Amino acid sequence: MAFILLTLMVILPFMVLLLMSVLPYYHVPTWETWKNLTLDNFRYIADNDRVYRAFGNSLFLAIVGASLCMLLASLTSYITVRTKIAARGLLEGLVFIPWAFPGTALALGLLWAYVDFPIPVYATIWIIMIAYVTRFLPYGLRAVSSTIIQIHRELEEASIVCGAGFLATFRRILIPMMRPGVVAGWIILATIFMREFSASLFLYSPGSEPLGPLLYFLYLDGMRGRVAAIGLVISLISIILIAIAQRLSRWDTK
Repeated sequence: MAFILLTLMVILPFMVLLLMSVLPYYHVPTWETWKNLTLDNFRYIADNDRVYRAFGNSLFLAIVGASLCMLLASLTSYITVRTKIAARGLLEGLVFIPWAFPGTALALGLLWAYVDFPIPVYATIWIIMIAYVTRFLPYGLRAVSSTIIQIHRELEEASIVCGAGFLATFRRILIPMMRPGVVAGWIILATIFMREFSASLFLYSPGSEPLGPLLYFLYLDGMRGRVAAIGLVISLISIILIAIAQRLSRWDTK
């Protein structure tokens, strides 16, 4: 049963995507289809500067955005779980508020909020970064909070008794033990940022467009083979990011 579900939900759609990426045009497969297979859609990716730029922007948003998001999530989680600050519940609630809004609504709000902002983030890749972090920070917060709750306070207290300050305790005790949750959250966020569409469609500007809007406009132009080819490359990059992150999570803490 599990294999059937895996085939229907993962393997079959992936195989269809692979087939579409090597077809010159979209059509119902026949025996003649195998004679018309082509790599032109992948050549388009290799020769198009717009695609290169979109890949670069998406990788930047995925790596930097996920790292920034997990940093904020770690600090927020520590405040809400470990401290006795009166407003810690309010802080956690504020983090989860953007989760209630659709990506398009949040993007429009950020668009008008930063159009006259003193720091020039409007019409740059940074406003997309702000949207990603704002919208998906709850994912990172939940991943870290579930880990930090399992860490006994006695470890922190023992470190402080031995003369270590807060920063040393956080760096040498908490961070290594939080690493599984941090890595899991980073993987989730990086893969989401690579393929995010709704917010970036409203916030991108020429030169800062990520892959989501590019795929959308290629699809509107009827270039489904190119969309499928780019989708396969996105999947490959996501798999590589996951493999690297999992490799890092296995390193022994010194």
